[in-house]
Amino acid sequence: MIAASDYDALLRSLPQSDFEIAKTDIQYLVNCAYQMSAFAGLHPLDAELTVGEALSRLARSSCDRQPGIEVLSYEDMILTNPLQNDPRVYCLGAAGVEERDFCLGHQIIESELQSAMDALLNLRDVAEVDAGQCLTLCLERLESANYVLTRFHEHMSPDLFGQFRVFYGKNPYKNTLGPSGRFSARIVAVSVLLVGEELFHQKPQFYSDLYRLSEYYPQRCIHEVFRWLSSDKESASSKPGWLEGKADFPRVATISPVVEHHGGEIETLRASCICALDRFTRMHRSTALKYTVEPGRPIVGVEVSENVEAVLSQRLLTEALR
Repeated sequence: MIAASDYDALLRSLPQSDFEIAKTDIQYLVNCAYQMSAFAGLHPLDAELTVGEALSRLARSSCDRQPGIEVLSYEDMILTNPLQNDPRVYCLGAAGVEERDFCLGHQIIESELQSAMDALLNLRDVAEVDAGQCLTLCLERLESANYVLTRFHEHMSPDLFGQFRVFYGKNPYKNTLGPSGRFSARIVAVSVLLVGEELFHQKPQFYSDLYRLSEYYPQRCIHEVFRWLSSDKESASSKPGWLEGKADFPRVATISPVVEHHGGEIETLRASCICALDRFTRMHRSTALKYTVEPGRPIVGVEVSENVEAVLSQRLLTEALR
């Protein structure tokens, strides 16, 4: 069906909003073909035949127009999936409803993180802005995101989660990771803005992994973060000199200079935001352990060489700074 029509030309001509949904559809189809091939125990060559050259070509074309990892990504699953009115899910029945709600909950969290990020950027970049108002809004949005995540932790069905989770694993035929909350560029952005320098001193591996695995993140947002963290002489996507000890960490990427200028109540509000971010990270860690690690399911966003606990705790600061 795909080979019989010129879908390549159609894909190239789509406006961006429609293209993003089309890319999601393509990656969902490709991922399904690979996962079903693995369930059937097919040889890699037979798996490629199952996907088919026409669909593979469309997947490559979609990544040419919007660069990123060439497998189903967190962005495909959460950010560009039209979950409100026409969700892309693999399962039917109760498992399909749980799958949709899982993705939709993450989409709501992403919206809250975007609002928190916008508030912090206003504080950092806009002169004469009301600093207290910015940090209060950030705190409210982080608390709201944590509320949604807590609902996942307390109410998600382990059995239904297990039914749809099998479709979102690592690609069984490629050396790639699967879609994971680890690859939320917005939580990275909020973390850099709030505690970027502290993370560098306490958890430098967080930044090393960020640059090493950058293709898994939503590209527009993660490259914006890299732009904050780079000097004028560096490429925004290249590993920065400060990460290799050749320069100081760019504090101007964070809100720290502005907060220090205001002092007093503003420093207290920033501390409250840091505590809210800490609670969110701990809740995400607890939820991942409860629904994946403890039942023996693989963590799809962690490489074999990595320590799961260390990855889940990467954004946690020591007690003294919380």
